[in-house]
Amino acid sequence: MKIKSINQQNINKQNFKGSGVLDLATKGLELCNKYPMVGVSFTDTVATNIPRTVVDLKTGIPAAMETFRRENSGLFVNCLMPSFIVLGVSKFLNKPIMGNLFKSVNMSSSWANGESLDKYVDVFKGVINPDLKSTTKDEISSFFKTTIASLEGLDGNNWVKFSEKLSKDKLDEATNLLTEAVYSSTKGKKAVKELLSKASDVISQNTHATNTLRFSGSDKIFGSNLSEILRDSTDVARKFTDDTVRANLDTFKKQATKLVNYKSILGLGIIIPIAMSMQSINRAITRHKYKQKGAPIYKDFEKGGTYKEMSPAQKTKFFGQKLLATGASVGLALLSMMKKPSMKMFQFKGMFPTVDQCRWIATATFVSRIFASEDSNELRETTVRDMASFAGLYFLGDYAAKIAASIIEKKRPDIKLLNRLEVSKPDDSFFKKAGNWIKKTSLKSFDEVLPNAKNMRSLCEIASLGFSIISLGLILPAYNRHVTEKKVAKQKALEAQNGLNQSPSRLIVELRSDKTLSDDGVYKIVAQDCFK
Repeated sequence: MKIKSINQQNINKQNFKGSGVLDLATKGLELCNKYPMVGVSFTDTVATNIPRTVVDLKTGIPAAMETFRRENSGLFVNCLMPSFIVLGVSKFLNKPIMGNLFKSVNMSSSWANGESLDKYVDVFKGVINPDLKSTTKDEISSFFKTTIASLEGLDGNNWVKFSEKLSKDKLDEATNLLTEAVYSSTKGKKAVKELLSKASDVISQNTHATNTLRFSGSDKIFGSNLSEILRDSTDVARKFTDDTVRANLDTFKKQATKLVNYKSILGLGIIIPIAMSMQSINRAITRHKYKQKGAPIYKDFEKGGTYKEMSPAQKTKFFGQKLLATGASVGLALLSMMKKPSMKMFQFKGMFPTVDQCRWIATATFVSRIFASEDSNELRETTVRDMASFAGLYFLGDYAAKIAASIIEKKRPDIKLLNRLEVSKPDDSFFKKAGNWIKKTSLKSFDEVLPNAKNMRSLCEIASLGFSIISLGLILPAYNRHVTEKKVAKQKALEAQNGLNQSPSRLIVELRSDKTLSDDGVYKIVAQDCFK
């Protein structure tokens, strides 16, 4: 009995330790989920930047250093820099676009996009008293109450109405917090963020639906999640307190939407050329440091043993290969979007670019890397690596997380980790079931799952991260380099064999018949080398 008691204590202790590690991981992953920039930086660094640099270190320091610069500059320019550029552009455009009518209204730091502006102006129109010239606190409160109460969210397989899930007390609590945020701007951004966070907690803990949302009376999915809705509605409500805005709501909406479009297009117009230039800058640094031409993907790069100048015919053929690789990359990007390009796709709605914006920026970056390739081996490595990275980042990693969630739900029916816009029927075809799972099934956020499911939600995130590390960070660069080294070895063996099978005099005759060699000095040097 005593032995049994001791063993049970050890088991409990081990379980506690395991649970503690997972709890810690959950807290970290929740932080990444809450702050997208932190999440993207962490995922990209752990999954690709560090592993790829380590793998390429086996080839040599030049290869590892260029990989390190390429991957980290890609993260910074493609993901972290864009919104800061757009903020700067917005400050520059605010006064010219908003005009003298709204000269007291600063929209430069607003992230509400066209869809949000249209919705919030319509809601506000329905709650204002037309007999008043100035906005009252009660009107702002009614604006928030109407906005929240008209929301519906997807929870598992069902749409839930916030007006039903939130009791009167909870709805009032969330409304009061948001109203306070509008009139507490003088307290600082931190105080406003805390109020928004509290309001979000009140809503999410009672609805468990924060990501896939729509407004009552519409089947269209709203393009913003709960935290973005609360942030943008609060920001726009603050503008509604301006008498000029109140008196000219339609004009305000038109000009503000115009600002969103202009800052987004101009911002992307600045970002994309910068992103496209990074690999050329990266290669220039390598050339300057090592005084060598060509790609540093070869073990003898520093000795210059693999670089060969292409003939005009070879350059033409190589350019055609680049065009084919570009077509494949663009095709993959369009396929991953699964929709026609639209202005909404290019609009910024937060400090981190939208998924669609990231796709466009990443595609431009990958195409520029294709054209920066200096030989067929580098072109193949670049195309395979970047297309696989694109697929892993924009859908394969998500698939890994959803597979883990599906397995967990089958093993633990009490755990709900997936939202389904459409539930497949037993008699549906395999392709329809697969399509529903790919396009209409999504992983719940940490805010949406119940407290007892948060650790299971973390396992899904770990599965996605593990997939990226193994496939994109380790296997892919190792495979690329293995193929390159195999091709180089085969080419050297072929050249050595050709040198043994041909007599020196025959080599000289062939060289003399080659029109690309017109300098007699070249013939003499080659001839001398042949007779050595």
